[in-house]
Order: sequence, then C-alpha cells, then structure tokens
Amino acid sequence: MKIIKSFLLACLVLFFALLVFFFWAKQSQTEMAQYDQITHLSRPLDILPDTFSVMTYNLGYGSGMTNNLPEDRPASLFENNMQNAAGLLNIIQPHIIGFQEIDFNSERSYYLNQMIYLAEKASYPFAAAAVNWDKRYVPFPYWPMKYHFGEMLSGQAILSQLEIISNQRMVLPFPDNNPFYYDSFYLDRLAQITWLKNGSDSILLVNVHFEAWDGPTREIQAELVLDIFKEFEDRYAIFLIGDFNCNPPFDSLAMNEKTIETFQRHPSISFAIDEASYRNSPREFFTFDSRNPNIKIDYIMYNNRFVDCIDANVVHEAGNISDHLPVVAWFVFKI
Repeated sequence: MKIIKSFLLACLVLFFALLVFFFWAKQSQTEMAQYDQITHLSRPLDILPDTFSVMTYNLGYGSGMTNNLPEDRPASLFENNMQNAAGLLNIIQPHIIGFQEIDFNSERSYYLNQMIYLAEKASYPFAAAAVNWDKRYVPFPYWPMKYHFGEMLSGQAILSQLEIISNQRMVLPFPDNNPFYYDSFYLDRLAQITWLKNGSDSILLVNVHFEAWDGPTREIQAELVLDIFKEFEDRYAIFLIGDFNCNPPFDSLAMNEKTIETFQRHPSISFAIDEASYRNSPREFFTFDSRNPNIKIDYIMYNNRFVDCIDANVVHEAGNISDHLPVVAWFVFKI
C-alpha cells in the first residue's frame, strides 16, 4: 500500500509540475503593443526609381537545412548564414523585401535581432516587424530536449528603402482540428499589412505566412487576404508576397485545394512568375527546399492595374542560408 501511495503522490507532483510548466511556457515574453513596431534607421528614398524591385524570403531564421530538425545549431551556423544573407541583399539590392521566419529575440538563434541586423548591414532605412511567435519556452523539436527552441520571439518583417508609414498584423485563422495544447505553443499565421510612402502616393505590401499543414485553413486564409486586396485595388499599387505553403494550380503535382487559385482567378492580380514561364521550366522556379528544390510555395503577386512586371526569378545563389529560396521581381509603374 505504501508503494502505491508513493507512486500516486509522485504522479500528482509530476502532473502539477507539468501544469505549472505549461502555463508558464506558453506566456508571452513581450508586450503585444510591440508586435508591429516600425524602426527608422536612416533617411529613406522619397520615391522609387523607374524600375524597382520587390523580394520575398522565408529566412528560416538563418538555420539552413536544420530548420525544425533535432540537430545541433552552433552560433557559427547563424553567424555565417546571416553574413551571407546580408551579402546577398547588398548584391541584389531589392528596394522592398518581405521576410518570413525571421527572429527578433530568440534563444534558438542566439538572441540576435535578425531584422535590425540585416537592415543595418544592407543599409535599409526602414524596417517593420510583425511578431507571430512569442513564448517563454517552446518545447520543439520534441526530443531530445536539448534541441528545444526555448525562448521565442519571431515573425515576419519588411525592410524598405521607402518610408514605412503604417504597419499592422492580421492574425489568420488556426486549423479547427489542432488540440488546445498544440495551439498554445503554435505560431500565429499572419498577414503583415504595411503601407509605404512613394512620393505623393502610397504602396500597399501584404506579407503572408500561411498555414503549413492544413489545406482547408489555407483556403480560408487566402480569401481573407484577397478581401484586403479588393478593398484597395482601385486606388493603390499592391503587392501580395510571402510563403503561401501551397504549390500553384498549374503545377503537374498541384494539391487539390484552391489557395493559389483564389488569387489566380482575380482579374487584377498577376503573378511575377507567371503560368507560361513556370510551365516552360518548373524546376527553375521551385523555392523549397533549398538543397533539392522540388516545389514552389513562395510567391510575389501584384495589382496589374498599377504596375507591370518586367522580370522575375528565384535566387538560387542564396544557397542554404534557409531551407527556402527567395524570389525577386522587377517592376515599372504604368503610365
């Protein structure tokens, strides 16, 4: 009987310890008021040049091909990858870039604010953050425990040569079938809605990171982002960029969902890498994974009422900075 009582007491203590850990770990480490901050570093451009460039890059927090895997990630890995990312931006010099999976103050990437680091190293005068993952402790990857991400402050970001005049985060729906304990530690999926000042006019940039594991949820998220586009399409140049986590409907292995088709069928939306180019050479435009690209899930879309795309490509030169490859496109305003 004593053994049974001791066992039950130990189980009770363990249960309460796990309960305390659960409620502590899922708490935020920063104030929600700081989730959509704009940082002004230097003097911006007053207006874009005649030809300007837009880039999207799921940075994978600079973890290369180790992202989400239970592997050692030494500080040198991040130092080298962030230096390479800054070098890449200095070579390509996109006027506007949207990042996904960029860390602001996370244990897993040695507490480097990657947004500010890249803005300073690549001379961007404005940066805007959209926090989507703020936890005191993230117990993932699950095992071994030494590979847990730990303290987490991560999300999406815009770097811009233009002045950023407004920045908001729109939290997108979660999958309905996620258990509560999973959602307690899961990142928010966001649309980062950012307005840029271009001379006397404005540009709207919507930077997204859609749900990765649930197609029906992605379809709902796509409809919500399309609603943002529709609200402003008559008045402004708009760019929809980011990691949509879905391959195009014109791919030979297309998923049976309407996420990308939602945008494709809207007459004012065009794709920087269009269907004809993709069908002609699909492998050239795959964005994931960076070691052996086999699918396109990262996109730049735009409002064809105001701008024309003159060229676009996947930046294979990025190598394994991330498990994604960036996409860059060049535009001109319609006269």
